[in-house]
Amino acid sequence: MDDNVKRAEELLEERMRSQRTNGHPAEEQPEREAEAHADTTALTRDLQRLAADFANYRKRNEAERTDFAKYAKAELIRKLLEVLDGYDRALETMPEEVKGQAWVEGMWLVERKLRGLLDAEGLQTLEAVGRPFDPYQHEAVAHVESDAPEGTVISEYQKGYRLHDRIIRPAVVTVSKGPPTADDEVAPGAERERDRG
Repeated sequence: MDDNVKRAEELLEERMRSQRTNGHPAEEQPEREAEAHADTTALTRDLQRLAADFANYRKRNEAERTDFAKYAKAELIRKLLEVLDGYDRALETMPEEVKGQAWVEGMWLVERKLRGLLDAEGLQTLEAVGRPFDPYQHEAVAHVESDAPEGTVISEYQKGYRLHDRIIRPAVVTVSKGPPTADDEVAPGAERERDRG
């Protein structure tokens, strides 16, 4: 009977050990805890990275939607600029004898209202004449000699416009080459002589 008692005590101890370690031997428990902790840490890092990626996606998406809303009207405004240019040309060439008539005043009123609406949408006129040529804001159609310093815009053929912070139409301008030099003022006959020699 002593053997049976010893055997029962051994089984009982073994059962107690297995209950304490969730069915795993006690010597494997620290290794399993370390693995579980490493897995938990890795999963936590992955979750944090995923949360940060999603937050960045939301911010980027919101910025894109804001930009889209801000510039969605750009094409329509660009087309309306042609109408505004037409009004400007018509009002500039208006004969003096008709300027006081009611229909002319009506044209001025329509032009002012259109310009006011476009200004309210964020449209700004680019200043060109007298400023240095900027290829991002100006489109040069001619380079001519003048008393203005080289690279200065001396005349404007078509106004340029900016919508908020983007150029939607560059100004069409003439740019100064600078004052004429002595070499440029050679008489036509002297030029032929120089070419022969």
